[in-house]
Amino acid sequence: MPEPTPHSAPRPHRTSVAGALRAAGVIAAGFVLAVAALLPWAGLTAEFGVIDASLTTVRGVDEGPGWVVLGAGIAAMLLGVLGATRNWLFTGLAILPGAVAAFALAMFLADPRDLVSRLDFQVSGLLRVHPTVQYGWFAGLLASVALAVLACAALLRRR
Repeated sequence: MPEPTPHSAPRPHRTSVAGALRAAGVIAAGFVLAVAALLPWAGLTAEFGVIDASLTTVRGVDEGPGWVVLGAGIAAMLLGVLGATRNWLFTGLAILPGAVAAFALAMFLADPRDLVSRLDFQVSGLLRVHPTVQYGWFAGLLASVALAVLACAALLRRR
């Protein structure tokens, strides 16, 4: 039986596996970012003593910045797929959709037209109605930061 030579079976390089993992992380972060656009970002909460009730919610895609975040998530997923199949530079370019999504999330809070039109009021000791930032906005922010970090890692590891 012949002895196997070191060149008989190609082995994946450690850097290609790490690059594929970074690309998979960008794809996952882009997916979470796109899903976060569909979740509630803000709402009105009424507090009756110790009981809290949500009166209304605003999903991300109900406003313009939500559509920007959804598009950024889809673009990040596509860049992650291109980074895994074609060139590592595409994975690094995913920092751009991450930054755009973070900016859109900040603009959503800076211009809360829909929530300001509803009054923030309080009946002393009985009832308080106020706008709240909900979990979808925080999920989007976390995903956009994770996307930027993974894209930076892909760029820095290749230098």
